[in-house]
Amino acid sequence: MRPYADRPRWHIALDAWAAVVIGAALWQILSQLGTYQWDVIVYWWGGRAFVAGRSPYGAIPGQPVYLHFVYPPLLAAVFAPMAALNVGTAKLLWIALKAAAFWGTIRIWMRTTGVRSIPVPPIFFFTFAFGAAALVDFTAGNIAIFEQLVLWLGFSALLADKPWPFAIAVALMAQFKLTPVFFLGILLVIDERPKWAPFVGGSALFLALFGANFVLMPAQSREFLTSVQSLGERGWGDPSTLGVMQDLVDQMQGVGIPVAPAVAYLLYIAAVVAILTITVRWWKSRAADRRANRLVIILVSIAVYALVMPRMKDYSYVALFPVGWYVLSMRPFNTGSIAVFAALLPRPLPQLKLWLPGVTQAYVYAPLAGALVVWAALVGIGAPSTLPTADPANH
Repeated sequence: MRPYADRPRWHIALDAWAAVVIGAALWQILSQLGTYQWDVIVYWWGGRAFVAGRSPYGAIPGQPVYLHFVYPPLLAAVFAPMAALNVGTAKLLWIALKAAAFWGTIRIWMRTTGVRSIPVPPIFFFTFAFGAAALVDFTAGNIAIFEQLVLWLGFSALLADKPWPFAIAVALMAQFKLTPVFFLGILLVIDERPKWAPFVGGSALFLALFGANFVLMPAQSREFLTSVQSLGERGWGDPSTLGVMQDLVDQMQGVGIPVAPAVAYLLYIAAVVAILTITVRWWKSRAADRRANRLVIILVSIAVYALVMPRMKDYSYVALFPVGWYVLSMRPFNTGSIAVFAALLPRPLPQLKLWLPGVTQAYVYAPLAGALVVWAALVGIGAPSTLPTADPANH
């Protein structure tokens, strides 16, 4: 990265602002351990339940009803070491390990992408990018950053012509939230010939590990399925494509337009089909030089994942950081367009209690909008895609 002495003053000012925000956030998190990093309580509770030989599912004493263990039962064994700690100590250790994992992940994907600097203040970027996803993740205490570390270790192996370590990494990581198994599909599109052996092997490993839950813990596995089916978030905590369609239908019903709830799912499916169709066309257009565009295929896949998943938590958008970082290096930074957007973005008028259609979505679904923008930039929608040029100063 460029030294601060060589940066514009507005870079320094924005980074200083971001540093103040980070400091204030960490003070809140660390001084109120009983309030923040609530997901750590879920993991701690799951670990204690496993050690005690009881089910981790159901209500956690003293916690809100929506805060409960929603991972496959065998995953409780992974968190068993936390049972030896009290909650406060577990949270302190967790946030320290997350900070190290976050730094390590950034180092890995910076080295992998070859882009060490962008025309945006770096601390500002990591603080506020994609709905401040990193701050949200540290506040919630989720495992999202650890998942990204494993994923990028796998991506690095794949780019080094080692598809098996990648397949194993994805299969292991997907045991926590299942949906990341999506990334095994990269093995079928990253080169001229699909890598069927690691794809099938990774899929078999994923199914074997997940199926072991039902063989070894059938009763708890049924509880797991019940807990997963109870998830029905949308909005600030789950800014997904399905959520924005459901909100749209709700707004239409709110003004008296008779729209069935199923329309939201039809709109979601249509959006997913459109995104996948455009992506496939882009992928086919890269057939001649697909090997040279391996990294871009991976980045596009991450963006597509964010856009098509029916559930995409706000902290999960940390996955988009390397994608956004890469896209911002693709072409000159246009401060004018950002200024116009910031000046014209409408806001609700609570003083007048005036309802403005679609206005709240601009705030609630900002991370999703960011994912859409970086995906469109990579697949060349609206402008020819310009890959970053090698800059010795960046390496």
